[in-house]
Amino acid sequence: MKRCYCLFIFLLLSKALLAQQATLSEREYALKYKKAVQLYASQQYIEAQNELTPLTHRKYNNAMVPYAHFYHALCSFKQNKFFESRVYLRQLFERYPDWDKIDEAYYLYANASFSDNNIDEGMQYVNRITAPIFKKDLDNMLYYHFSKVSDRTQLKLLNQKFPNNPIIAQLLVDNIQKSKNVNKEDLELSDRLTNRFSLGENANSAKKNAAKRENKGVVNVAILLPFRLNDFDPAKANRTNQYIYDLYAGMKLAKSKLESEQINVNLLTFDIDRDANSISSIVDESQFSQVDLLIGPLYPEANKIANNYAKSNDVIQVHPLSNNQQLITNEKNTFLASPSFETQAAKALEYVKNQSIGRTVAIYFGNTRKDSTFAYAYRDKAISAGIEVITIKKFLNAEDIDTRRRPSHVFVSGSEETFGGKIISALDKKKINSPIIATSSAFDFEGASLNIFNRDLYLIKLDYVNRDKEEVKNFRSIYFNEQNIAPSFYSYWGYDILLFYGRMLHTGKNYLRTHLNAIEYTQGYTLDGFDYTNGSNENQIVPIIKYQDGKFVEVMR
Repeated sequence: MKRCYCLFIFLLLSKALLAQQATLSEREYALKYKKAVQLYASQQYIEAQNELTPLTHRKYNNAMVPYAHFYHALCSFKQNKFFESRVYLRQLFERYPDWDKIDEAYYLYANASFSDNNIDEGMQYVNRITAPIFKKDLDNMLYYHFSKVSDRTQLKLLNQKFPNNPIIAQLLVDNIQKSKNVNKEDLELSDRLTNRFSLGENANSAKKNAAKRENKGVVNVAILLPFRLNDFDPAKANRTNQYIYDLYAGMKLAKSKLESEQINVNLLTFDIDRDANSISSIVDESQFSQVDLLIGPLYPEANKIANNYAKSNDVIQVHPLSNNQQLITNEKNTFLASPSFETQAAKALEYVKNQSIGRTVAIYFGNTRKDSTFAYAYRDKAISAGIEVITIKKFLNAEDIDTRRRPSHVFVSGSEETFGGKIISALDKKKINSPIIATSSAFDFEGASLNIFNRDLYLIKLDYVNRDKEEVKNFRSIYFNEQNIAPSFYSYWGYDILLFYGRMLHTGKNYLRTHLNAIEYTQGYTLDGFDYTNGSNENQIVPIIKYQDGKFVEVMR
């Protein structure tokens, strides 16, 4: 008996030990979670669920667990497994009732309920959503589902059950007004509802357009860039706006790639330059009412009109080249594809901290406004990080180098290709050999002596292309076959931007913020990818490179 008891204890301990070993570390969990979300983004829903299922186990309780539940439910929803989707969402509600994205989970639950014709349950979860920003999304969802009800008696019953819902009221009014056989009682009901909810044809059309945009399964993209077609000369090899054509060529290849992933994208191109008049008439065109995403424009006056349109119509806007943080201040649906100077500075200082370089900095900048703006952004971030700024000044010659104290590192912001070389010569002359963080635009990569780069020099290079990367090799080959020319950085960039936002918006704008917060998307892109986590509306990936072993390599992103 004693022997059996010992064997029983041994088996229990063995089982506990195996369970403990099966538990993933936080790093392992994060890697599996990221893999799952990437699979979801590629519409491999079953494969994503295989990765997510163990991550929803109750033994885990980190910040990613509620996201794992949500994405598992979303995968089920995408496969029309609405009951299964609701099961995983109920587990999420039970375990994380105070999750900061709970309204998005309620929205998904309501959508799954309506899709299964559980109207009462769906409305119950609609009423749980408190965030005002969901108002339009909820109207779109309700319109989409209830517009399938064509029987007037059924609509009347819905109106009686949910008398305060304006979408049901609008659909009932539409049904009555379009009918040829209508009695006096129904006409009076139509008038009462119209007066109570201030219903009208314009409001109805807006709801229809919004609902179509959310549910049509096609992503319509308006490209608002300065093509300058009136000045276009095909014989010219070096156009001042050649980068625009390179961007667009990359986007066209991304469209083909997205189609191979069963994501349909329409590209609507508009020649928008500095003049605001060029866009004023366009936004009133009927095809614009179906736009989901605006890319551009590049100039301020035209952007005012585009941005107003995007806000009024709940459309996503992406600035493909600007890094002006003011463009996204207090803007829910506007994004920077490139990181701002503030973010670049923060990332560079993070690298400095990780390398234990020291706690002081000297900052030198060039002649342009961009140079000084970046320099002062770096100063502000340095001070916030507890780093002492010894000096910050415009550099003209070697006498501008501050020699009173040797800084732990030097930050250089310049736009002219010769600027970096002049700074390094001046620092050498003053016998200051501190590590340097610099903008890549301050250096001539083609003509400069490699001796400049063979020192403790780190470059912030947003246009870095790793030619050894498999995605780069594949893209380069396809692009050359299409264009008979090698791609520029802008070709890669246009490809990545459309590929990323096409994937994000294909699953619906309602979940865009959750997708962006989920992970940084670095796999499957030619360049470094996109990171909009923690509620950011600007891409937070900042490539920092260094010359070593005969080539430039990325040391941080």
